[in-house]
Amino acid sequence: MNTAPQPDPKDRPARLTVGVVGAGRVGPALAASLQLAGHRPVAVSGVSEASRRRAAVLLPDVPLTTPAEVLQQAELVLLTVPDDALPGLVTGLAETGAVRPGQLLVHTSGRYGARVLDPALRAGALPLALHPAMTFTGTPVDVQRLAGCSFGVTAPEELRLAAEALVIEMGGEPEWIAEDRRPLYHAALALGSNHLITLVAQSMELLRTAGVTAPDRMLGPLLGASLDNALRSGDAALTGPVARGDAGTVAAHIEELRAHAPQAVAGYLAMARATADRALDHGLLKAELAEDLLGVLADGATTATGRSGRAGATGTEGATGTDRAPGPDGDPGAEGIDDPEASDDPEGTGEGTDEGTDGGAR
Repeated sequence: MNTAPQPDPKDRPARLTVGVVGAGRVGPALAASLQLAGHRPVAVSGVSEASRRRAAVLLPDVPLTTPAEVLQQAELVLLTVPDDALPGLVTGLAETGAVRPGQLLVHTSGRYGARVLDPALRAGALPLALHPAMTFTGTPVDVQRLAGCSFGVTAPEELRLAAEALVIEMGGEPEWIAEDRRPLYHAALALGSNHLITLVAQSMELLRTAGVTAPDRMLGPLLGASLDNALRSGDAALTGPVARGDAGTVAAHIEELRAHAPQAVAGYLAMARATADRALDHGLLKAELAEDLLGVLADGATTATGRSGRAGATGTEGATGTDRAPGPDGDPGAEGIDDPEASDDPEGTGEGTDEGTDGGAR
């Protein structure tokens, strides 16, 4: 965590005017954090009523306007829109002449590095990719959560110090990510953060079906300990019937899921196979027990495929999900795109963008 003492913002002038294009869950929080560091938010663009409410709470008295006007007023512009919308937005802003030479243009997408800002770079902008590895709620608590939050930073070498300084001013910890590693970096965050929510939600549903009245209370201590153990010890923290090679227990799990929650079978099989592979690789699962276990998983996958009629339900290649990413709330192009009413990744991060990180860490 960054523990360096920070000067009181009141003791120094606001050095940059800040604008936000896309008042989703991330943009207003970052702008509010920059305001605490002495910068001055001056304009926000948002389409949905929810976005306007978020902006009003986190950035009171900052006027809502169009993306082009945000760029006209701000020296530092945060582009906090869905990943898929970002390239079109940047191109549209550059083509309309909204980008000004010397303007700092910062996007918060986990997927993209600085290269996606090339159209703005040709117009004279200074491109930065700053992705907070945090999930966002769209409330003031997000500003507090940025303290100690890691940011995936990508920028031209000559702007590296500027990018890292902005992250530190927001209370974050800069982590340099090479341009060509951004998709892998983002996939890692989505795998750990976004999929965790799906797993926890499924687990709570199954516990309710089993008669547990407070699944959240039951899972909280268990999952907290598991997360702590995994972060400390990695694969050595693996426990449970798969890591032990209890093929009969796993077969019973599959049978119960098939009877009571068939939609969860494919995910269970995929995660069990991935767990078995890792347990084998790290010497936790004995080879003599692995054969029966892998046979049970193969039989369960074959049965699942036969019953559902869907190919690809075997092992780690067959996980199918029911989650659907909501569409953007707003119009593409130079008019900007606002985020959906979804949590960030990272994703999710996010997925930490307004795509729903993404955040943090999207």
